[in-house]
Amino acid sequence: MIDEDVLLCSDGNRIYHKFAKKKNITHKIINASAGEHTTEGAYHIQNVNAYDSRLKNWIRHFNGVSTKYLESYLGWMRMLDRESDLTPQKVLAMSARRIDTVYT
Repeated sequence: MIDEDVLLCSDGNRIYHKFAKKKNITHKIINASAGEHTTEGAYHIQNVNAYDSRLKNWIRHFNGVSTKYLESYLGWMRMLDRESDLTPQKVLAMSARRIDTVYT
């Protein structure tokens, strides 16, 4: 589900334009192949591209991921992305908190 006030920022692929039109959402197009990195000074796709690149490189270590476990791998990646000073103790503590919320 997508809120009506969402803004889609994408490359020029026509599928995004069709999607935005169908869902009646604002669509800002960045033409990266023409050297554009932003539009109107504020809209860009670099955060998504950077995350996508980091995620692909990280998943590559596992030789692919089963869709059954994809949510767990994405959560693991999100944790690694957000926390800069992880230690084994912090990871165990975070896991314990997650288990507590799941089973309570």
